Amino acid sequence: MEHIGIDVHKNQSQICILTPDGELIEKRIRTTRKRLHSVLGQREPAQILIESATESEWVARCLEELGHEVIVADPNYAPMYAQRTRKFKTDRRDAPALAEACRQGKPRALRHGEPPSIWVT
Repeated sequence: MEHIGIDVHKNQSQICILTPDGELIEKRIRTTRKRLHSVLGQREPAQILIESATESEWVARCLEELGHEVIVADPNYAPMYAQRTRKFKTDRRDAPALAEACRQGKPRALRHGEPPSIWVT
C-alpha cells in the first residue's frame, strides 16, 4: 500500500507519495478537486495523511471519494514529525514527513467535522 503525505494549503499543496518499493514521488499541485482527481484518482487505494487546516475537510472528503483512507491529523503532535525539525518548516519538508509518519502509524488523528478537542486513537 502506498502512504501519502499532503501539506494542504488554500492555493497549492505539496504531495509526497511513498510507494511499497521505496520510491519517493513528490509533486506540487493546485488545491482543486479537479487536480486532486487527476493526480490521485487513478492510483490504487492508499493511506493519506494531511494536517488539520482550513482546507483539510473538503480535501479529505474528496480523497475518500476516490477510495483512499484519509487521516486528518493534529499538526502540533510532535512525534509525527520525528524526522523533521520545526525550525526549518517548509512544505517540501512537511509532505515527506507526513508520508513517513503515515507509513509508521504515528499521527494523532482528528475526526472529520468535529472540533480539534475530540481525538481518535
